Amino acid sequence: MPETLQDFKAELFRALASPTRVRILEALRADDTLTVSELQQRLGTDASNISQHLAVLRSRSVVIGRREGNNVWYAIAEPAICELLDAARAIFEHQVAANSRLLGE
Repeated sequence: MPETLQDFKAELFRALASPTRVRILEALRADDTLTVSELQQRLGTDASNISQHLAVLRSRSVVIGRREGNNVWYAIAEPAICELLDAARAIFEHQVAANSRLLGE
């Protein structure tokens, strides 16, 4: 458990510091819950790779898993994660626009 808010934020951002993990979150956001095999199909990567990334996200409580029979269904644990993804997109779009303006000058 992180000792301070800053520690928590650093751990959260480390968990998000992978394009594959961000793609997993975006897929979960679009479909609410998915299994490893469904994530594998959507992302085009192998199941062991997906499972490793899910383990990182679970260890930071970014995603949760619910077992049903032989499948584990994964979902985003906290709706604010989606807001964080939206904020990152907005920052990206602002930077792209600013760079485009600079190149146009």
